[in-house]
Amino acid sequence: MPDFARYYERYSFFAHLAFIKAVLAERSNIRKQALRNRQRDYTRLAGSPERLALHRDLNADLVAAAVAWESHDYGEGYFYQGLGDLGITGLRDTDARVAAMELKRWVAGRSVLEIGCNSGFLSLALAPEAREIVGFDINPHLVGMAERAAEFLKRDNVTFQTAAFEEYQPQRPFEVVLSFANHSTYDGNTRQTIEDYFGRCWELTAPGGHLLFESHPPAHEGNGLDGVMASLEQFYRIEERRVLDYGTFLDRGRTFAVAQRREKGSRA
Repeated sequence: MPDFARYYERYSFFAHLAFIKAVLAERSNIRKQALRNRQRDYTRLAGSPERLALHRDLNADLVAAAVAWESHDYGEGYFYQGLGDLGITGLRDTDARVAAMELKRWVAGRSVLEIGCNSGFLSLALAPEAREIVGFDINPHLVGMAERAAEFLKRDNVTFQTAAFEEYQPQRPFEVVLSFANHSTYDGNTRQTIEDYFGRCWELTAPGGHLLFESHPPAHEGNGLDGVMASLEQFYRIEERRVLDYGTFLDRGRTFAVAQRREKGSRA
């Protein structure tokens, strides 16, 4: 991804020429889209020095992550998650994601845990509805971005932590656990089996609480989805299951499920 850092120090109309040049030179379609979205974000920064400074710092975090973090870059040099309140489009529209899954009604007034929170924008979108949210991710650079964004938005009921899923140790279980495309990963950072994964989610969920689950895109999940859902049902009772139809190819066709935690003695 080209270095646009100087354009975030001071707003410049010449930046748009640099974005156009970069799009024309890029061969990857998803990176082309990332560059177009970045240009769209930049346009909205005109006349907003505070937001320009935020984007400068968040993009510096992206560059640092690219240099120091070897795992797969889900954002392709850009933000994987978007958030309207930050003026970030993202490769996935968080606001549309929240609406499509009706997440606000599930987290309202509850304690929420987000597994693999990435830059934390989803947790930040839900914070006004939830009682409290904790998000954690294995990538410290993404966690730093989440904390920076939380401070900018003054969302004081959200906490972000750096931790691997297998090592995360909360003080108490949560009423709602978000497992959004984290039951397996592209980068090989997932070390447990699918059954072990949902068993650990079960431990993190309070009695009577819910797991909200999102699959990978169909092209990645393949024929394994039935096995994934069967493992989930060993620990949770599915109350709602549907295929999502919104957004881009990164969103469409994913399976979304709401599942209530089974009692220990009544697992399937």
